Amino acid sequence: MTHFLRTHSQIVVVDAQPKDYRNLVQLTGENLWHLHFLTTGYAAIRFGTAVDLWMVNTQLPDMSGFDLFELLSDRSVRAPTFIVADRYSADEERRACGCGAALYLCKDASGSIDCRQLLQLAVERSSKQLSDQVIS
Repeated sequence: MTHFLRTHSQIVVVDAQPKDYRNLVQLTGENLWHLHFLTTGYAAIRFGTAVDLWMVNTQLPDMSGFDLFELLSDRSVRAPTFIVADRYSADEERRACGCGAALYLCKDASGSIDCRQLLQLAVERSSKQLSDQVIS
């Protein structure tokens, strides 16, 4: 089965709080994924490497995560994008679904992301997207 989270995949996290992804850092060593942390939307726009998965926080220091998502989409970035919120908001969840994000998720009470579950969701979403592209 082919999916985008293969060995040496490029995962980019755009969040002013990279420490919230410490579990993801531990997992990348197990699977040889290349993990990149960027703290601003501007840095993400300038990022030059092909990306397999974007994880974008809703609140960035220089723009909203939704604005960054739109800018990436305008540049024909086709990698799945997960919108990550520090706290749950029904309005943000609807907005994420409406703008085409692959997934909306929230940090837990400690401010962290459950990365094992997250990456499993990424694999499932990726497999479905690839299947849909082959069928189309």
